[in-house]
Amino acid sequence: MPVLKGERIMLREYRSEDFAAIRAWVNDEATTRWMSPRFWPPQTEVDTQEFLSRMLQSSHNACNFVIADAQDESYIGQLDLFRVDWRLRQGEIGMVIGKSEMRGRGYGQEALALMQRFAFDNLGLERLELEVHMDNQAAVQCYRKAGFTLEGVKRHAYWTDGRFGDVGIMSILRGEYLSRCTAAEANA
Repeated sequence: MPVLKGERIMLREYRSEDFAAIRAWVNDEATTRWMSPRFWPPQTEVDTQEFLSRMLQSSHNACNFVIADAQDESYIGQLDLFRVDWRLRQGEIGMVIGKSEMRGRGYGQEALALMQRFAFDNLGLERLELEVHMDNQAAVQCYRKAGFTLEGVKRHAYWTDGRFGDVGIMSILRGEYLSRCTAAEANA
């Protein structure tokens, strides 16, 4: 797995030493409330070890990255590209900033920019997509700033806080990514 370096963060491979950092958030309901049910608490140490073991194995249909501090390579969160369909040249992403004190500081934006460059320039993908809980306005805003467009909404597709909520499908296409790069170069 390549290391993708940004200004403040890097995307690197998972390491067995990431176990403690993952354990620090995996049972925190404020962190996991918007995530896939596979991350819903309670998560045992065995659950976390099994997840980490899967991330340590390579797959031709996934690229799993830890969002890490660019200086000391310490774990901040994770950004995974999975369900890669090489024929259709598309993949799905999922992201979490595990350390609550790191949220809202632009680390997700920087990680998404690195992932887009990798997916479109290196892997030759045409499309990246993700699912986001529409009540998670911080995530929706982050993805929009990163160039993702809301394509549709699956109504009552998850349950949290004692009620049903909607899940949005967002995507960015290669051409949209290239237009954003061209615009950024013109403004530089």
